[in-house]
Amino acid sequence: MKRSFFFICAFVAAGLLPLTAQEQGPSIAFDALNKDIKTVTDGETIQQIFKFTNKGNATLEILGINPSCGCASTLLSADKIAPGRSGQIEVKITTKDMTALSATLTETVNISKTVTVSTNDPKQPQVVLTITGVVAPEIALSEPQIYFGSVARGQEVTKDILVEISPDKPIKLLSATSTDDNVAVRLEPVPGSNDKKVKIIAVQKATAGEGMHQGIILVKTSSQLKPELKIPVRGIVRKSS
Repeated sequence: MKRSFFFICAFVAAGLLPLTAQEQGPSIAFDALNKDIKTVTDGETIQQIFKFTNKGNATLEILGINPSCGCASTLLSADKIAPGRSGQIEVKITTKDMTALSATLTETVNISKTVTVSTNDPKQPQVVLTITGVVAPEIALSEPQIYFGSVARGQEVTKDILVEISPDKPIKLLSATSTDDNVAVRLEPVPGSNDKKVKIIAVQKATAGEGMHQGIILVKTSSQLKPELKIPVRGIVRKSS
């Protein structure tokens, strides 16, 4: 028995017996399949890198990479990986306007985006990578648009939208204009809010002509992620009786 053990040790030392079995053919192994990016601000670009290694004894080929949505893009370091070598897939996700419908700052959006990787690995012809997280607004509008309703000609109508700015963001609303000459608009800070709550007050003028009116209220901000807010505005002016 001792002699048998001695010969086994000798073969291992000489490199004739592998200490660990190597996968036959190509074999892909990722460092992680799921990544949680926690919380990001609407407008930020999410960037994650998934590293992988070819654990097999044949060349690994990446045959295709398919993101689950148009908001994601990928960059592959190389499409052919030799045995024992490593590569990576960089995934970028654009979050612009993901919280466009958030009426308050607390209305965040949970995201789960996937990337399907096709390979020539016989055991893993497809591998799904997942990125999860939360997208939070830095600016929230109480309403996504303004509708003045249907009113008789000669009647002035006033509507307002409350804008909330994240307390930890040094953002200010700079100006507001309307593309419709029949609508006047102004900004009015909410007292005691330290300019973190501002009302956008829109007035459809009494001089507005008959028919359908529509336009856009453009609000300039100091935010790099959201430098301009675009708020649709419309109304109907009827013939006065």
